[in-house]
Amino acid sequence: MKKILSILLMGILVISLTGCGLTGKKEQTLVCTTTESEEGLTFEQVISMTYKNDKLKHIKIDVKTKVTDSKVKENWEEFAKTLDKENQEFNKDGASLTVKKDAKNYEYITTLNIDVDKATDEMLKEQGFEGLKEDNSTLEDSKKEAEKDGAVCEVK
Repeated sequence: MKKILSILLMGILVISLTGCGLTGKKEQTLVCTTTESEEGLTFEQVISMTYKNDKLKHIKIDVKTKVTDSKVKENWEEFAKTLDKENQEFNKDGASLTVKKDAKNYEYITTLNIDVDKATDEMLKEQGFEGLKEDNSTLEDSKKEAEKDGAVCEVK
């Protein structure tokens, strides 16, 4: 009896240390990347969606716009100012937007972070994620949908 109890306790210890089994699913992040080029610009979008117990908890969207056209490079300052008007930095209501400009490499990078639990419905609507809190899509559902739209995805 002691041997069976010892084996059972050892099994529970192994399961709890590896993060599976009785403690539920661990946190996983789905990272999906898309790249497009048009009219002297290359756009790379990386969306990271963090799930816990298959429930979406956090979204991070990085969009890197790289200028490849020499005429646009000559007018980098104007180009960046135009994008600044569309991308006002903020940090409120469970979401934030930051902007980084790299004039040397002609890159304009925006990062949108959303804490799904803290974000207000109004903020989600403003950012184009209306109804996100009610969406029950799993990590696997999101992966299939993103790949169907041409993204390359991996689970980390």
